[in-house]
Amino acid sequence: MHAWGEQARAEPAPRQRVIFEHTVDWLLQPSVRLRLSPAAYNALREAGLDATERLRPAYSFDTWRRSLAIIVADLYPAVPTGEAYRMLGQMLARSVERTALGRAMVSMGRLLGPLRSMRRINETFQSADNYVESRFTERSATHCELWINEVMDQPGYYQGILEACLDLAGARDVRVGVLSREGAGATFELSWR
Repeated sequence: MHAWGEQARAEPAPRQRVIFEHTVDWLLQPSVRLRLSPAAYNALREAGLDATERLRPAYSFDTWRRSLAIIVADLYPAVPTGEAYRMLGQMLARSVERTALGRAMVSMGRLLGPLRSMRRINETFQSADNYVESRFTERSATHCELWINEVMDQPGYYQGILEACLDLAGARDVRVGVLSREGAGATFELSWR
């Protein structure tokens, strides 16, 4: 009891940010696993992701962020960091087609088309983890803006994911650029035909 006669209220513990198993599985597709060096495997294990064992149901945000950095450095050592993250994001988004869940998502995206797929992108992100949120702003039938609350200080990664998602949904001449950065997030401009 406080001196004022009120009971102290415990603040709820902040929710731990996690990445779900299927997202990690999409990242560690065979074409990635086969290209990783022994040093990268060791670094991933030290970061909390043992790529040689069965995946856990979820991984911490910090493990995910560190794992992406390790993979980017190992797969694309001569590529500028932002571009390397963009390439990794594209690869991850395209790898969804190798699973039953992913094939269903891609089929739905093709049925919906690019614009309606982007309207639903927040649900797509929420199926990958428990912390990414986005806000969609439609500018025209082939132009929109998308704010994402957390880009891990690597907007290129989400740029690549968005490019691949639009392409998988049937868009052509896809352009995704970073409009602005706000704290941990970023706003992207997307256009296509």
